[in-house]
Amino acid sequence: MGKIKWIEIGEGLACRTTSGDVGRLLKVIVTPRMGERRGEDTEVVSTVLVSAGPGECPFERRHQFTKDMAAENSFRVISYNILAELYADTDHARTYLFPTCPPYAVDMDYRKQLLIKEILGYNGDLICLQEVDEKVFHRDLIPALKSEGLEGFYAAKGGQVTEGAAVFFRQSKLRILETTRIVLSKELQSNILFAGIWERVQTNPDMAEKMSQRSTTLQVCVLESVENPLRVIVVGVTHLYFHPDADHIRLLQAGICIQILKQVMTLYQTKYPDKDVALIFCGDFNSTPEFEVYRLMTSQFVDFDDIDWSKKESEHVTGISLSHDLELESACGCPPYTNYTTGFYGCLDYIFYQTDKFTVKQVIPMPTHEEVTEHIALPSITFPSDHIPLIADLEFKVT
Repeated sequence: MGKIKWIEIGEGLACRTTSGDVGRLLKVIVTPRMGERRGEDTEVVSTVLVSAGPGECPFERRHQFTKDMAAENSFRVISYNILAELYADTDHARTYLFPTCPPYAVDMDYRKQLLIKEILGYNGDLICLQEVDEKVFHRDLIPALKSEGLEGFYAAKGGQVTEGAAVFFRQSKLRILETTRIVLSKELQSNILFAGIWERVQTNPDMAEKMSQRSTTLQVCVLESVENPLRVIVVGVTHLYFHPDADHIRLLQAGICIQILKQVMTLYQTKYPDKDVALIFCGDFNSTPEFEVYRLMTSQFVDFDDIDWSKKESEHVTGISLSHDLELESACGCPPYTNYTTGFYGCLDYIFYQTDKFTVKQVIPMPTHEEVTEHIALPSITFPSDHIPLIADLEFKVT
């Protein structure tokens, strides 16, 4: 075998290969530095050849609407469940959950390349992610997004799972004031705000046990506008319990979330009376618009006799009603679906915003049904997740 001839194709934290690189090896040379001190070069050669990508992906057609950054006094919000590796990288997932996706395209080493390319192409200012593998956050998302001026914070889900939520924000537009991770089951049992609800839940031991076992979290980030520091945004990100037979659990979790977020808003408004405090609440709510989670968010009230409370008789609890006084709407409306698999499709993801604080300036169109179903279901060789990200530009209202 002759000597390998190496061609330099770039430098920095990211390397963009071209079709001309297919079939070649890739060598990475790393030079450690600390101030003026320089260490010895270390190099690694890939064990596999550069392979061809999937061609143009539907998200690249969505990028046509996000070439420009959001305008002044506005910011672009993205909410995206990126499908954690621990839920995709199993025989069960490959055989039953995502049988139409080739094994190589389910692999996170393949999907994360598309995910980073997709996310960066949207030019988002506030990026709210769910099902983020902890190692993907630190090894891939942080380096890639930081190089584009985005800072990120991770909030692990409760329990033993190694995934959670992440919030990234563009530092030229937003500044972090506080970030908090809240495990909803612990909050329900310890926060005096929910003492009455927890008392009612405990009247049914099955319901109390089910709620106590849930690892659902709420990530709260408080951000202020760099352009106008008098504007403060309380950002909530969650991923509610997934089980199909758990509308009552999700409803209670959503009620806990909105009360915590309202409490944070009140604290900041009291501490800084000259500031204008607004809410953005994003995530995978695992609930379609016809159920009570959506109704609670948009109509402010769910009574104790609403049907979602009693759908599972063994866990039925009486006397719980939920309410809030925030004027919330879904920035992207209710698409036919945000999740599309062989076993289910429906609208599960939302960007809830305060209509008295923001105006929706642009909603990025969803992929066409033909694009989504080109390879039957999601994920696929061109869609790196089983969810489709929601993207909207919000403008601060003049107060």
